[in-house]
Amino acid sequence: MGSVLEGSNVQGSSFTQRPEGASRIPGDEHSAGGIAQAGKEQVKHLGGVAKGRVYQRVDSRKGELVKGIQGLVSTLENASNNEEAAMVRPLITSAVGLLRRTSDRLENGTTEELIADVQDQVRQRPALFVAGCAAIGFALGRFIKV
Repeated sequence: MGSVLEGSNVQGSSFTQRPEGASRIPGDEHSAGGIAQAGKEQVKHLGGVAKGRVYQRVDSRKGELVKGIQGLVSTLENASNNEEAAMVRPLITSAVGLLRRTSDRLENGTTEELIADVQDQVRQRPALFVAGCAAIGFALGRFIKV
């Protein structure tokens, strides 16, 4: 006589005993890999969506940054025309040229291109990047402290 656990002699039972070594969940070796793969694809998809939203937000704010830079350029140009600024005029002219190039690059480039440019510059000059970050951190610390 079979036990209830074995499922024999139980009326209306569709339970059948698993063979030895069979997994508890049918196809669980395949489903675990499938679940992991589906999870990876979902993470990639969500990462892509988040990246797209960030790029979209950056693109919408680029115009404001370009306007700010152009305002700074016009202010520096006005300051360089002053007689008192004769000694620093070459420095101001250089800064104006750099700011104009930056403004044009921001205005005409996509976010992906700008990020690729920054990554290239960081790879070429990592020490300058670290020094710049340290200087910015120091300056922000001083301003926040006050």
